[in-house]
Amino acid sequence: MLEWDQVNLPEPATVQAYNLQQVYESSLLLGLFVLTVVLWFLRMAVFNKLTCATYLECARLELFWSITPLFLLAMMCSISVYVLYVNDETNTAPYMDVTVVGHQWYWSYKIGIGSGSNCLEWESRLVSRSADSGIGFMDLFTVDQPLMIPVGQLIRVLVTSDDVIHSWGAPGLGIKLDAIPGRLSRGLFEVKLPCIIYGMCMELCGSLHGLMPTVIQAVPTEVFSAWEHGLSVSMEEGSL
Repeated sequence: MLEWDQVNLPEPATVQAYNLQQVYESSLLLGLFVLTVVLWFLRMAVFNKLTCATYLECARLELFWSITPLFLLAMMCSISVYVLYVNDETNTAPYMDVTVVGHQWYWSYKIGIGSGSNCLEWESRLVSRSADSGIGFMDLFTVDQPLMIPVGQLIRVLVTSDDVIHSWGAPGLGIKLDAIPGRLSRGLFEVKLPCIIYGMCMELCGSLHGLMPTVIQAVPTEVFSAWEHGLSVSMEEGSL
């Protein structure tokens, strides 16, 4: 979760968020290198008047600062294109598909249960503070039914909306998918460690826009399989 005094990117919870952080840090290092070189030559040109003409009229230096930025831009472009492709494409089948539908002002989720065509659909709504709330209660980030996913598995998310434009995602996931009525937005993510990821609707969608938290709970595969099996048995017995 983002903090008020945080100046860096949040801790990545997914492989995709880690890849994006690598792009950010690589670009930052390249930018610092360029800034250091420019300031160094600027210092010599301003304060060293005896050799100023040598640096201003040196053909080798002109060749250096013409070709070097080309290689730096090519390096940044190759890293960015590679990460964009890896984060958006996959050659393996996703472990699970999650359908996310935005409403005013809550999210609804839908996943397949078992090997058949049964699906589980539920709504995730904000829980307000009450007299029974504990000290650690998180205002605007507590929901009644979070999205549960397995750790170490590739998850495909299909996002749409039932009314107006929303935006589903979380900083720790490294994805932001617009929920547009009549259209499906697709995203992939893979959580590496058990955790709880918090996010919010990131598109102004009405008066209660700030009351649409996104809560994703990542659990070990064994726990998720047991939870999924229990739901599958309950649906087959007709208790749901």
